[in-house]
Amino acid sequence: MSLTIEQLLQGLQISGSPTSDSSTESRQLIDIQCPPKQRYAQHYGYRVNLRYLLDLESQIKSDPDVFYNPTSLARRWIKRTLQLPQFDFKCCIDPERRKPDDVLECDKDLYRFGDEDEDEDEVEVGDEDECVILILSVCSNGRSSFNTRPTQEQMTSLTNLLGSPPQWWVSYRNM
Repeated sequence: MSLTIEQLLQGLQISGSPTSDSSTESRQLIDIQCPPKQRYAQHYGYRVNLRYLLDLESQIKSDPDVFYNPTSLARRWIKRTLQLPQFDFKCCIDPERRKPDDVLECDKDLYRFGDEDEDEDEVEVGDEDECVILILSVCSNGRSSFNTRPTQEQMTSLTNLLGSPPQWWVSYRNM
């Protein structure tokens, strides 16, 4: 039985003080290994499900007349509620080259990059094309980012909320 967003929102309570306490002794950071260095930065996080984030945003939005960039309110709300030290959107390469199920009409160009000189009608998916997806990153392989990664408790709550486990993603041209 899957939980509804309302049930997940009710269960989001992080104990302890905000993450401004820089003492790592009082916080059990997630136990992950930094990946080997590559040409581009690598981010640890979650593949974005846009429809889910927009649904979440519609439930937490307090004033329907105020305009927010789509999904930015949900990202900021999750970051604040779970007291995450960092939580940002990043463009990354999907090694499995899976087309997202939830591509919104306005975002279709974001997910495939090929030769920029080719005419749009002539673009064919080839080995040199990369499937670019949007992820929510909780840290990167950069030293300062990795050292301020979230706690295990924060990651458990975030995984329960987003419904999938985090993984390492290679940044698309350091975007």
